[in-house]
Amino acid sequence: MITALRNFTRHKLYSFINIAGLTVGLTCAIFIILFVRDELSYDKWIPGTENLYRVEVTYFNAGQPPLRTAQTTYPAAEAMLAQMPEVKTAVHLEHYPLTVATGDRQFLDQVNIVSPNFFQIIRLSLVAGNRLSLLTQPESAVNSESAARKYFGSKPAIGQMLKVGGHCLAGQYISGDCVIREASVMVRGVMRDLPHNTQLSGDIFIPYASGANPEAQSEQTVWSNSNGYGYVELQANADARAVEAKLPALIDRNFDPSKTLGLAERGSKDLRLTLTRFRDDHLSSDRYGGMTPGGSWTTVYGFMAIGAMILLIACFNFTNLATAQAMARAREISLRKVLGARRSQVMIQFLGESVLMALMALVLALAVVEMLLPLYDRMLGKPIALH
Repeated sequence: MITALRNFTRHKLYSFINIAGLTVGLTCAIFIILFVRDELSYDKWIPGTENLYRVEVTYFNAGQPPLRTAQTTYPAAEAMLAQMPEVKTAVHLEHYPLTVATGDRQFLDQVNIVSPNFFQIIRLSLVAGNRLSLLTQPESAVNSESAARKYFGSKPAIGQMLKVGGHCLAGQYISGDCVIREASVMVRGVMRDLPHNTQLSGDIFIPYASGANPEAQSEQTVWSNSNGYGYVELQANADARAVEAKLPALIDRNFDPSKTLGLAERGSKDLRLTLTRFRDDHLSSDRYGGMTPGGSWTTVYGFMAIGAMILLIACFNFTNLATAQAMARAREISLRKVLGARRSQVMIQFLGESVLMALMALVLALAVVEMLLPLYDRMLGKPIALH
């Protein structure tokens, strides 16, 4: 160690260039590793979703390219549950901007309207409330921790009342798909805030049976429109691709385009249902209409390749500088051998110097990453932690 430090101080420029080059390479590689790790972590933190799939629809309109969406028709998941033994459970979720009022204060928030068993299938972390009975009552609600603080301050949220409803999207006023309704709901559960690495969003959940649901009842039987997001949990031994192969027949049994669209053809000619594993949705489903922006395997693989290339270039530079320095240190090696040093001792010295230099570069790289991480977070638009 002492000999290595002496050599570093004796060859200051060589040591500085080597350590600086490795530091820059490692810094870039660590930033890329953090990004890749974050992209791969989406929805992995939710337990029990190994057999959970999102039902996605692709529409085929004459004279237009196929429209691939992350959403699905409302009846699809329920029809799969009723008619396919491979499907164990099904849930549906719709995302609406609704007015949430408490006392004399009003907020325009994103409200998720879900099946009563939503929290039993997608097991989001709860702070308070019984998961089995959270949304079994029509006028019940589950808030996130931040929403509970916003609505009630320091008061306990369980048992508090909220008035929800009274808002539609602009286009829905014209189409009649949305009905202005209001209802008072009781908070029966509080969940932890959704982290950034999830396909879900929203701070308040209410059941479909709630009187605040703006969805027109007639829309819940329409196969030709996308209404929210459908999720199905398959049996443990079910093959998702085999289930997917049965979906065209299911569509033909339940959807007749001649009645709703005036088209004399099978329903499977107008739309196609596909299954995407819930945990893989962020990277595997680049479809229109997701609740949060999707990622891309191409981006992940591209960044991994760039990170490996940067690290290899740093290693090549390190090796080239060490090779160039070897001739200058030939006299030192000869003198050490004359004094009785064995070949293994000389190897250990040089390898030790290289390892020590790399460790110093790693410590400096971690320090640089720690300092630049807030800027990196702002550039990516999401918080990424360095553990």
